[in-house]
Amino acid sequence: MNYIRWFEEISSADIDKVGGKGANLGVMAGAGFPVPPGFCLTAQAYREFIDETHLGESIQQILAKIDLGNPDQVETLTGRIRNLITIQQVPDDMAGEILEGYSQLGMKLGLATPAFAAVAVRSSATAEDLPTASFAGQQDTYLNVRGEQALLEHIKRCWASLWTARAVTYRAKQGFDHQKVYLAVVVQSMIPSEVSGIMFTANPVDGNRDVAVINASWGLGEAIVSGLVTPDTLSLNKLSGEILVRQIAFKECAIQYSDDGGIITVQTPSDYQDIPALNDQQACELVALGCKIEGHYGAPQDIEWAYYQGQWYLLQARPITTMTKPEEKASPADEFNRTMFVEIFPDPLSPSFCSVIQSLFHSMLDFTFSTWGFKPSQEVQAVGIFYNQPYFNRNYIEAAVTPLSPRVREPLVTQIVNPFGDYHGRTHVELSLPYFRMALRTLRFMVDFPKLLPGLLARYQADVESITALPEREMSDAELVAAMKHVLFGSTRQLLDYDFLLIAVTKRVFQLLGDLLEPYFGEEAGALRSKLVSGMTGNATMKTNIYLWDLAQMAKASPSVRDALRERNDEILVQQLEESTDGRAFLDELYKFLKTFGHREVRLDILYPTWCEDPSPVFNFMRGYLDVREDQDPHAQQARLAQQRQELKEQVKARLARDSRGRHLIWPVFHWLLEHIEFHTRERDTMHFEMTRIFPPFRRILRELGSRWSACGVIQEPDDIFFLTFDEWEAMANKAEPMSEIVSKRREEFEINKRRPWPNVIIGRQEIYTQGAEPTKDGSGRLGGVAGSPGVVTGRARVIRGPEEFHLLQEGEILVAPLTNPVWTPLFAIASGLVTEVGGILSHGAIVAREYGIPAVMSIANATQHVLDGQTIMVDGNQGCVYLGAGD
Repeated sequence: MNYIRWFEEISSADIDKVGGKGANLGVMAGAGFPVPPGFCLTAQAYREFIDETHLGESIQQILAKIDLGNPDQVETLTGRIRNLITIQQVPDDMAGEILEGYSQLGMKLGLATPAFAAVAVRSSATAEDLPTASFAGQQDTYLNVRGEQALLEHIKRCWASLWTARAVTYRAKQGFDHQKVYLAVVVQSMIPSEVSGIMFTANPVDGNRDVAVINASWGLGEAIVSGLVTPDTLSLNKLSGEILVRQIAFKECAIQYSDDGGIITVQTPSDYQDIPALNDQQACELVALGCKIEGHYGAPQDIEWAYYQGQWYLLQARPITTMTKPEEKASPADEFNRTMFVEIFPDPLSPSFCSVIQSLFHSMLDFTFSTWGFKPSQEVQAVGIFYNQPYFNRNYIEAAVTPLSPRVREPLVTQIVNPFGDYHGRTHVELSLPYFRMALRTLRFMVDFPKLLPGLLARYQADVESITALPEREMSDAELVAAMKHVLFGSTRQLLDYDFLLIAVTKRVFQLLGDLLEPYFGEEAGALRSKLVSGMTGNATMKTNIYLWDLAQMAKASPSVRDALRERNDEILVQQLEESTDGRAFLDELYKFLKTFGHREVRLDILYPTWCEDPSPVFNFMRGYLDVREDQDPHAQQARLAQQRQELKEQVKARLARDSRGRHLIWPVFHWLLEHIEFHTRERDTMHFEMTRIFPPFRRILRELGSRWSACGVIQEPDDIFFLTFDEWEAMANKAEPMSEIVSKRREEFEINKRRPWPNVIIGRQEIYTQGAEPTKDGSGRLGGVAGSPGVVTGRARVIRGPEEFHLLQEGEILVAPLTNPVWTPLFAIASGLVTEVGGILSHGAIVAREYGIPAVMSIANATQHVLDGQTIMVDGNQGCVYLGAGD
């Protein structure tokens, strides 16, 4: 065969042919280790595919245009490369050889239908898994691929993954020539693991080579790396087999293979949730196997393993590149996790903003735990800042809720770490004082918060007004910094403290609503619950978007205003509008809008101007509304949804009234919870809207200080102040010291962090990059995600990767995006549906999609790669599914 190498034919000398991952599998198989059978499609196949499809020149031309300092542009251009690859056909001779190997693999496995063998399709870069650099997580892996056509398509997806923005940026940072890094593909038989996990043959945290560390959980290992479950952790002495540390987690969920292809998340049987996934003998057997692998390679290894029907299987082994040297000392490492912030902060944050939010987020967590009756640790760091991004310390959170049992504590910690994520388990109750104290205090918060909120908002708004009115040019540096400190760590902090608690409570109540509905409505309960929290009046984001709509209609009614707005030249737009009566009337209304809503942000960081400083985003949204049909009027949409919600409430009441328990117990509880989730969901959006009110005066004061300090030469330009921390502002206000060198270094780091991928988890020196489990995908082209907003729609997909592409969305198209936040939501008046790569039922995008009445599916990993721009898709917001090619 020209393109295929079976594992047993591969040696370490073949790394240039099959990549690091493929070579490792071949070496392990050749050494007699239990590796599931498979073959590698060599890097030569990739090179010939590129040559025969004549893509090399096109890729080179696109690469030449890439500006690594512009991450949005990198994502857009690399997306074009991936699309070029996936739309091509695999050359006939190559496809024939791949399918022949696939059939032989099926026969080796003894399958009656060899051409439907379940395989993993894994990318293997020719520079991957080397001791000097790890490309782990940079290219794609697809699980449970079945069928000849599916295999060929997923091989092309692996090839295309060589050109993700993250992979391109990583190679640039490491100094690898793009044209000299190729991609082999591993095709390996699937193991329907009973237990799986990761083993380090030395402790990666403290460098102890005498200790092996095992993570284990039920089902597939993807449940561990995606953060869905907390695995069991075992530390064993490698010589004696003594178990030194045993931490048995509450493993409520597991990932398994779907019969139709892809993977699914299931609930673990109750009698398996809190017992060890591995017994002592199995743990010792696994460590012994790991020691043999370490001895073979001559270095500590990071090993992926599986256990099925009494047999061990090795899925991968690579050197531990973050290994501490024996002579170095390291303290036990905390686990820092950024999954909550993926959607909130999609860009690197300025050092100034990081320094403020680190303190505010710490206070926010402390307030939540104190309200629940727990005592947060004063010795553990709550929030870390890495690569200009915030990370929650999971150890800090776990320590705070230690009094709860593992059955309750571990799901709660997971939800606190990422309150917007999808949670597959049920809400647990335990008979303990800490639990009942937490439950009672939560109920008290739900009752008291509606009374507290008006006062909180009034104090905060008064503080913002006071700082807005300051004569900053007449005040000293110290007075200006003190004024900011008073507002930021006073009323702003109080508002943010309640905001996080509000998110946590809302998530719990949302789960309880589903639990109450399920016995009466079965599979309809999820979609019904979503509709019942749609169409709520008073949502601040909807008020903003409706006002924008009304402004666009005002412009549309005047030919002179409409024509001026279509010019797309914001620099002369205002001047043109001032020349006509209609234009001046429109500007008067625009200024009223900006006075109320102008503090809204383009990006959630004080580094960037708000709408009142730069109204270009406002003009662009109105331009998008000019050609939208009048039946898309959000006023009518809101009224329709509110009426639907009221009718559904009556239907629920009637269904529950069929038995005495439902009538006298379930309905009163349900109705009370529904009223509170309506209030909490609406006001959580209000609080986000209010918290950005501080941005314009905050920026004005900082620019005043920046102008002063640049004038006296301690920084080079006014905007340098955004690269100093709050503590440094205070020090500079008392005695200005030269900071240009520090600022220059931080600006350089900031630009680098724009281009780099961010690890989801950091444990000591180990960085873990996860994209989430691949979405379920079967022969019908189904992608499985999280139901965000109910309804079903079929239409043309428009892949939008950032604000600079907003103008590409056309009326009636389905918006497919990496994420959404408030600045995206005016697009929802144009879109007919929404698909995102991250988020859950309480994500901002899901909440606003429900207010617009458009179907939404969240948390489809790599959706912007799976869905092609312009492709017809169906979005099922009831079941949380997207179907590719629907209607084609």
